[in-house]
Amino acid sequence: LVATLGGTGQVVPEVLGFTNPQDVPIYRASPRYGELVQRREDTGIGSVGEVWLVTTEGAAARRAWEWVLAWRRVAGLEIPVRRFSVAGMEDIETTEDAAAMADLLHRVVWWATRAVGVERTVVSLAGGRKTMSADLLRAALFFGHGGLLHVLDRLPPGGTENIREPDAFVGPLPAETANWFDPVVVEPHRAASDVLGLEDVAAQLDDAAGRVPGDPEAALDRQRRLLDAVEAAQRKALALATNYALQLGEQDPAVNFRGLYALPARIVRALHDEAIGRDPPRADEDLAWVRQLPKAELHCHLGGVLDAQGIVEVASALEAEVAVARRKNARFDADLRAVEARVASGGLDDLRRLVTDWSKDAGGVGWAKALRRRWPEIPEPLGVCGFATCFRDGAALLDALVFAELATDPAAFHGIGIERYEALGDLQGSGLLQHEATLRATMAYVRRTMEREGIAYLELRCSPENYTRGGLEARRVVEILAEEAERCEPERAIRFLVIASRHGDPDRARRHVNLVRALRSEPDLGRWIVGFDLAGAEHAARAAAFRELFRDLHREVVRITIHAGETQPVESIWEAVYDLSADRVGHGLTLVDDDDLRARFRERKIAIELCPSSNFQIAGTGDPKARFRDHVLGLGERPYPLRRYLDEGLRVTINTDDPGMSRTGLSAEFLKAAAMTPADRPLTRWEVLQLVANGFRAAFCPAEERRERIARAEKRIVEMLLAATS
Repeated sequence: LVATLGGTGQVVPEVLGFTNPQDVPIYRASPRYGELVQRREDTGIGSVGEVWLVTTEGAAARRAWEWVLAWRRVAGLEIPVRRFSVAGMEDIETTEDAAAMADLLHRVVWWATRAVGVERTVVSLAGGRKTMSADLLRAALFFGHGGLLHVLDRLPPGGTENIREPDAFVGPLPAETANWFDPVVVEPHRAASDVLGLEDVAAQLDDAAGRVPGDPEAALDRQRRLLDAVEAAQRKALALATNYALQLGEQDPAVNFRGLYALPARIVRALHDEAIGRDPPRADEDLAWVRQLPKAELHCHLGGVLDAQGIVEVASALEAEVAVARRKNARFDADLRAVEARVASGGLDDLRRLVTDWSKDAGGVGWAKALRRRWPEIPEPLGVCGFATCFRDGAALLDALVFAELATDPAAFHGIGIERYEALGDLQGSGLLQHEATLRATMAYVRRTMEREGIAYLELRCSPENYTRGGLEARRVVEILAEEAERCEPERAIRFLVIASRHGDPDRARRHVNLVRALRSEPDLGRWIVGFDLAGAEHAARAAAFRELFRDLHREVVRITIHAGETQPVESIWEAVYDLSADRVGHGLTLVDDDDLRARFRERKIAIELCPSSNFQIAGTGDPKARFRDHVLGLGERPYPLRRYLDEGLRVTINTDDPGMSRTGLSAEFLKAAAMTPADRPLTRWEVLQLVANGFRAAFCPAEERRERIARAEKRIVEMLLAATS
């Protein structure tokens, strides 16, 4: 076993507990012990007979080394342990130090593979400085290995006192403690790099590396002869000797999932080379690939998730109550009979004339909103539910009624403006979510969507105060949503963002702020609320006008996302960041117009929540030149900013906004993003994975949960990519 050692020696038994369970049985009581055994068998990781550790000579590293020796003694472990260091290097403080340590790491791996063979050299990246882990990884990819390991941990804050002493790792750890650690096989085996031509230059490399020292604690002279020899072999072979993935990683403006950089070069090369979403005959194949990926969705409104069939299903949750209301109210029953007759005959034009008349009767409001006024004596949302259930056998007709020409003509559904877009959701949202049954039915629909789309983590935006017209209190709304969200734990997770509206009632915005502040004092319920949003048409009110309202949220350290730069100039984004301290910005389309502000986003890792379909559908009303370009459809002129944001390393994410209203899903949004990326710089599969990683990294859940979800997603993606090429 070749490993780096930093300030803690515990990583050694953590790794040996996986490779040598018969000698170091620390995981035997773990709930995942059977899984670990199976993982070891599946990957062919064998037991190691010797441990080689590479360290600096600083005090912390020396204490870690002494801890390892003490643990070996109390555990009665007969496996020899050796230590290699660069003489006099207390820590890695300069580029020269880093080069000397890199050379030593390459020497140690080279010596190990020459001594016992590539297939019997196991490499662990679990300890030491990041530069040491990176260089050890490079060496393992140069010279080959028989297993590349890492150890994930979920250590509780301040709860590790019981595992600090060496004797804690003698015998099985308690089940709960053992479950803190998860040894991961990043790669089960890699042959020596063929581009190096190692067989041809082995003698040269042996000469540059020197002989293995006999001292079990060897402090070696500084040098970089082995690195120079490797570089010479590279030039001679006219090929890259370092792993192709790492070279690409150094060129990437942002760090992708770290495990991807350890994949075989052919996989990484293919991910970088293969464009996605640009070849219509392959659309189904591309969509299936994206759906397999575990994804995070950060910008999705509860009030816009339902398609026409979903609206009918949710409305049907109150079918019995609607039937009672029809028996009690003759006008209500007569109106619904008129709708049912037109649905039965497929009379779309007759339906349109009917609802247009209702709209006129209600003072000219949209027909869907008119439903809420037409039967004032009927409690909400029974009027909307009664209308929607008339389409139980005609959801397609309801779809055509809501969307008209937008349902079939992409050119028509392009640059329609925020007002018309929002009207597409009038039949759902607060019109429908005024009852516990419809809230629960909508959440069930969301859970099914998550499963279909491969969404592992969802932040759902909602306005609890808007769902109280049917008699619920805002706190009870949150309770219902949380109870439904809990049904999809732990494989998938839903969290909530509470919304204040720019154009709504200021008192309601204040009530939403107070609701979030109150719930933070109730951990069991408040943990479901992870952030706060300012939404609504940007032209209705500037973000700066909400500075005092948001100050209370800032005092509570609530995470903030702001809709900005969707339809207004970049000044709107500036105010979101500097007046409201936004951690994320919804849409952020006009950020492309301010170089300095983009640099600030990059430095502070402020995330951008792009929603390709709704951006395409909304932006540019009244000005065709301001409508975004879809290169596959051949519509629009304005360049979509995704390519620039990616090239500059901004933390940009892909989201749906209102999937029911935009007629989309999260997986399809990645293909829409690809279609809106120029053909000369198409979106690649590697960049899709970068966008997926950004989504998890920008999540508002607690840091420990976020790390766990990133690790889980990374593991699934790596396994998926390896399985696809096995």
